[in-house]
Amino acid sequence: MALLRASGVFFTLIGFFVAGAPVQWLVLRLHPSRAYILPLLFNRMLLYFLQIGVTLHGEAPRPGLSTPQLLVANHLSWTDIPALGTIHTISFLAKREVSRWPIVATFARLQKTIFVDRDSRKSIRAANAAMAARMLAGGWVALFPEGTTHDGLALGRFHSSHFAAASDLLQDNPQIEAVRILPVAIRYSSPRAAWLGDDLLLPHVAELLRGTPITCDIFFCAPLIFDRASDRKEIAQQCTARIEAILAMPSPADAGAPTRTLSGETA
Repeated sequence: MALLRASGVFFTLIGFFVAGAPVQWLVLRLHPSRAYILPLLFNRMLLYFLQIGVTLHGEAPRPGLSTPQLLVANHLSWTDIPALGTIHTISFLAKREVSRWPIVATFARLQKTIFVDRDSRKSIRAANAAMAARMLAGGWVALFPEGTTHDGLALGRFHSSHFAAASDLLQDNPQIEAVRILPVAIRYSSPRAAWLGDDLLLPHVAELLRGTPITCDIFFCAPLIFDRASDRKEIAQQCTARIEAILAMPSPADAGAPTRTLSGETA
């Protein structure tokens, strides 16, 4: 079965790279309102073959909100990205090196990923401006403020530099009163899902394929309001506290009944 699942992952990647990417490129230019369909299908198929089921808890954000919003999540694995991507098309902030990864870079660009060199203040400012523009246009933008993946046993420090995207948006658009900050807690049913930044990717994928199915629980915490009086460091701390409170629960059921389940398990 592992070989069958590996074949599914391979053909999903190649199929979407060869046929899906050109179609998505056209859709983005001709019918941008439909641009969420192919990424949604790709993410769900990929997680299906990886045996990762996604269960949502709490009130998920809705498309078409009049208030710009920023999703802020803890980061355990590369699978966090397709897991969140099963909900809607989301623009992620990624390190500049990702823009040079074969195949992955193409998928990232088609999902409007924003690349940043974290060692360059100029690049950080440019990334914040791009995030603000996406939020202003009604796009979903997600931030992993830890800056790298962790094992899920404890949160890393939430860096506040990219929360300044909300400040930039408000400064340049006086008609906008606030940005909605939505803390998102991600939790897996097995520690095998964690992928630390220095680990090799292929062995991790192989372990997922060989192992038993995993559930990725995504919890949408109560939102925060970022207005012109808000301090980005304080907002980052509040996001940390809300996500920590969810992850401290003994089981996902303690944090609330699931509101939606996207099955990724295979027989």
